[in-house]
Amino acid sequence: MRLPFFPLHMVAFPHLPLPVHIFEERYRAMTRDLLAAESPYQGRFAVSMIVDGQEADADPAARAVGTICEVRTAEELPDGRWVMLAVGVTRATLTGIDHARSYATIEALPLPELSGSDAAVLLPRAQAALDEYMRTVKQFVASAASVGKRSQEISSVAASLDEVLKPIRLPDDPLAASYAVGGVLQIELTRKQALLELPDAATRLRAEIDLLRSESRFLSEGALPPVISSDLSYNPN
Repeated sequence: MRLPFFPLHMVAFPHLPLPVHIFEERYRAMTRDLLAAESPYQGRFAVSMIVDGQEADADPAARAVGTICEVRTAEELPDGRWVMLAVGVTRATLTGIDHARSYATIEALPLPELSGSDAAVLLPRAQAALDEYMRTVKQFVASAASVGKRSQEISSVAASLDEVLKPIRLPDDPLAASYAVGGVLQIELTRKQALLELPDAATRLRAEIDLLRSESRFLSEGALPPVISSDLSYNPN
């Protein structure tokens, strides 16, 4: 299927939300076409991680494996910008980019979504590794935020973190769980992309369990996690 192409400095995973702030004119036009009553796209567009160039470039180089996303809500602001919430639907190989319109379109071929061997057995291990990772993240942030503060301020920081960094319960579906962990992990975009491209949920969960454990060790030793663009409330185009 041919879909509008939206290369971004992030990795979009199936099953996960994708909030986007749209301000470039070409993507405003894309949004209007996505939402049109007779749209051939049915609200769907393709996202892929940029590997060379900027989001504002005419033709940034992006990975050949991306995610088909579907618009769930979109609001046009008085100045013509849009605030959109989409969700990842499925992975896809992306080929044949076309610049005939103001925005690019691309052929998106959905990839098989497979569970793999023993995926369900891996879920408890993934949940345990994620729980430990979240505890370590909370301890790391609390420690960093408490430097030079009084005990009352430290208690306030801890209470705030309890509200923000709540425990995450993984879905019972191994495929959805594997994508959820990929979205939570604070690692470089290239490693997130590698997780997206793995062939099945079991392989992805095994890799993520190892990553969760290693990242927990790094954080417990005081190493800083990478700051990535997908941490933003809205991903700017």
